[in-house]
Amino acid sequence: MTIQMIQARNCTLSKQNVRLTAVEVGLQAQLQADIAARGVLQNLIGFAVPKKTGKFEITAGGRRLSSVQALIAEGVFPKDYAVPVLVLNDSSTAGETSLAENYQRQAMNPADECTAFRHFIEVDGATCEDVAKRFGLTARFVEGRIRLASLATNVFEALRDGKISLDAAKAYGTTTDIDRQETVFAQMSNSYNRHDANIIRRMMTDETINSDHRLAKLVGRDAYVAAGGRIESDLFSGDEGEIWLDSTLVATLANEKMEAAAAAVEGFGTVLTVLDGRPAWDQTQYLRPVHTAPVELTDAEKQRIIEIEAEIDVIEELAENEGLNDDEDARYEALREEADAIENKTAEVDAETKAVATAFLVISDDGTPKLYERVFIDPQTTRTTAEDGSVVIGRTEDDDKDSGKPVIGKVLRDELAVQRTQLLALHVANDAGTAIDLAIFLLADRETKTGYGYNSGSTLSGGSPGRVPFGFKPEGAAIDALQTFHGGLRHGWTEHKDIGTRFDAFRALDAEHRGAWAGWTVARTLEATLVDEVNAPLHNLLGRNLGIDVAAWWRPTAANYFGRVRKSAVLETLEAIGGTELKSRYANAKKGDIAAAAEKLCAGASIVEAKIREAALAWVPDVMMFTTEAGIADEAGEPGADTEVEAGTVTTDDAEGDDLEKAA
Repeated sequence: MTIQMIQARNCTLSKQNVRLTAVEVGLQAQLQADIAARGVLQNLIGFAVPKKTGKFEITAGGRRLSSVQALIAEGVFPKDYAVPVLVLNDSSTAGETSLAENYQRQAMNPADECTAFRHFIEVDGATCEDVAKRFGLTARFVEGRIRLASLATNVFEALRDGKISLDAAKAYGTTTDIDRQETVFAQMSNSYNRHDANIIRRMMTDETINSDHRLAKLVGRDAYVAAGGRIESDLFSGDEGEIWLDSTLVATLANEKMEAAAAAVEGFGTVLTVLDGRPAWDQTQYLRPVHTAPVELTDAEKQRIIEIEAEIDVIEELAENEGLNDDEDARYEALREEADAIENKTAEVDAETKAVATAFLVISDDGTPKLYERVFIDPQTTRTTAEDGSVVIGRTEDDDKDSGKPVIGKVLRDELAVQRTQLLALHVANDAGTAIDLAIFLLADRETKTGYGYNSGSTLSGGSPGRVPFGFKPEGAAIDALQTFHGGLRHGWTEHKDIGTRFDAFRALDAEHRGAWAGWTVARTLEATLVDEVNAPLHNLLGRNLGIDVAAWWRPTAANYFGRVRKSAVLETLEAIGGTELKSRYANAKKGDIAAAAEKLCAGASIVEAKIREAALAWVPDVMMFTTEAGIADEAGEPGADTEVEAGTVTTDDAEGDDLEKAA
């Protein structure tokens, strides 16, 4: 057997070549581009065709031959271009040789592949576009391999050693945050799911959002970047989207745009903003949806319904016979939505009811602020007729007593609830006895009620609470102390892979350290609540039993409270602390100046009388306390959100939680 240079036009693919499956178009294009750049690097294998002098059949290397012949046809190579061919002496072994040549090969380690691509860029000075062209790849593919080559060292070595898949490595490379990669890798290494690519990707992007998210569309890329937002390309998803790394900044910018849009809405008593497509349940739990009568369709609307139904029939018939492509499916959904909007059209809410109603400004899928389709009203709102026949809409006497309460928006309530509950969690974590008693009680209490569990070998669960506003990262003494507490736990037992070994190692800890873990695990399960909410009674009791001094741990600032409520509410706080004289001092000041002054006062940084200073250092909003029992709704009488009331109808229901703050 000898290697000879033979013109490609004299070679044909042998029927004895064992590769019978059609070649992937993308892979063939890559090989062709590579050969165009570097020529044929590996010889073909074939044999001379009997009775056809100078003609050869190729049994191994058919893809290389096809690529060369295509390049000749395109004029890239000359017509007499020759390829190296190992010529067999005996054609009877051609099939076996073809199998051996194709079978006895090892795919390149993906880590080596990534390192090689990075070498071309960093050492040889090539661009991603240059490398992509030479290898028949896309620039995005090359950028992805460069990203993988820059993974955290332990993640990259796991890829090299085959401990994680290439898909898992891509998930870790979703962002370039090395610290985040190492943290998630450590968590997944001890996880039941090990290195599941889907779970890794979710964990890597916990504090980011995609560029196609409704909040990103609302804010806009230019505004986000101008505010200092960071962006990374999403190199491993199906599309060519981007990942916005600063979700807190996105939420802040989105909230500003929504508040500005809400200020332009007229006619409603209250307009609340929602950084989502619909209000959350807890925003409407104390409100009733206003029901208006359906209206008669116009002739044009009736005709449009007929046209829509006819087009839908055509699409449905097409779906049964051939299936639908993406455009047809989208058209079908759009027609259904249009028909529903026409058929469910109702009368406008009358101006009197609208004036005391609550509207929610939400974000559509395309990032546009829009009013939610339903309007809500406080169940204690009354409608009466005056002597002159005019309609008078007001509130009940009991509700008027609470009209002076500060209006706290949904996002601020959630943030305050998270911070209040972190304070409770800190005290539970530091009291092992209470933590263990609480855990046993919750288990026993769960047994007496219908609940759901999952098959983990135990029905005890301890998930993290879900009521955390998008992008919110609490700060303050309580969260710092909780992090310090967690850092002081003995973590050695968690490093064992076997659950039995971990259990034995945990039991080997002394009582004090086991108790600390009991405190931590129970404390982290506490759902965020405020004192006046229907699910807060147990938290309020725990706070009182543990003697929590909220003012010692949490102080109101312009960022976390004063700048988020109405100016009148801040002035009332100043009056409660220092009397009418202190209030009047700031009556004509701007909202931002008052908020800053109130923050300084409550931090003990203002020069005031000792009595006022003492009152300021002790002041916290009522909802953050644990000692106020008024307004805690009875669990059995929790008001529902699905009951409808006629617009303007007098509602006499004695809803639970009369003293609750309805503004949220």
